[in-house]
Amino acid sequence: MPVGVFMNCGAVLVGGLLGTALKPVIPEKLNHYLPMVFGCCSIAIGINSIIKAQAMTAVVLAILTGFTVGQLLGLEEKSKTFFGWLVRVLHLGGKEIDMEFYITAVALFCCSGFGWYSTLTEGITGDPSLLFSKSVLDFFTAVVFAASLGLSLCAIPLPQVVILVGVFGAGRMLAPLLTPAMFADLSACGGILTMAAGLRVSKIKVIPLVDMMPALLFIMPFSSLWTALMG
Repeated sequence: MPVGVFMNCGAVLVGGLLGTALKPVIPEKLNHYLPMVFGCCSIAIGINSIIKAQAMTAVVLAILTGFTVGQLLGLEEKSKTFFGWLVRVLHLGGKEIDMEFYITAVALFCCSGFGWYSTLTEGITGDPSLLFSKSVLDFFTAVVFAASLGLSLCAIPLPQVVILVGVFGAGRMLAPLLTPAMFADLSACGGILTMAAGLRVSKIKVIPLVDMMPALLFIMPFSSLWTALMG
């Protein structure tokens, strides 16, 4: 039972509801700058994750391969279309939603390196403690983001639970094959995505974040292959 996964997705939902409720009382200036400050924190978290890499070459290859696949499939544009449709179907408002910011939130909640790492850990060991810690962080992140995105943020936990349950199941099935080095490289790969999200939230550089996400699928086999070749 993926207890930590459901706790994490629930934290995003509750944080989104609370952030929406507080939106009218949050000063406009604070509402404007909070996401930027959070973006700077994301950059710092990303850098901290990147330095854990065991095989940086494998990480870079995974990022380049994943981004190429994402671009060819047009994942960024398709995700904007899907979430725009989902928000309308669920009647969560968002007629004037900033889709660039919205997709950044989707990436952080659904496909962060730490999130996948924590979910795989629960799938392998049954210990949800890392996801409980992530839930606290995601709760406050959702409050900050919902202050800008409103009720539309509450659509994100739906795909989030599907993705993380899939990662949880993969962890249970692949447990005998996963190594500490593969986990470290996954963390580094996710760190690059987190740093890219921070640059995007801070409005420093708009990077096609969703197009980079397939890298999370490539990094562990690439890491394993690189370790075998260099060993």
